[in-house]
Amino acid sequence: MKLRSRLPPLSPVPMATMADVAFLLIIFFMLTSTFARDTGLDITLPKAITSESLEKREVTVWVSRQGQIRVNDAWIEPGDLRNALRAEFAQANVRGVTIRGDEGVPYGTIVTVMDVAKQLGADITLAAEVEEGHPGAVTFEP
Repeated sequence: MKLRSRLPPLSPVPMATMADVAFLLIIFFMLTSTFARDTGLDITLPKAITSESLEKREVTVWVSRQGQIRVNDAWIEPGDLRNALRAEFAQANVRGVTIRGDEGVPYGTIVTVMDVAKQLGADITLAAEVEEGHPGAVTFEP
């Protein structure tokens, strides 16, 4: 005589592949991580009503209220700006310079940075933040 089990047959347990689990973990960590932007100098950009986003790669020069200067990722002395820009132009094969100066930087300091960049043949862009909620705020997206 054959005995039958009174328990219902077990259904197969759905198993995710290891690749699926790894992919989900990658997505989780990407979404929960924070990305640092423009670290190194504590500057407050001046507000502007209009703004234009740029796609091309440029050399970025940061100028703090205290007169500290950073070219891309390197801290430099103010007197070494010409040599640092010349080296960046040669390395990256670009001619654009974006100046991100704190709103409290003296006007003469920014003019000096612009003058050095212009003498090297650079196209100069001054960075500013769009003033949120301003009725005349216009942004241009290329």
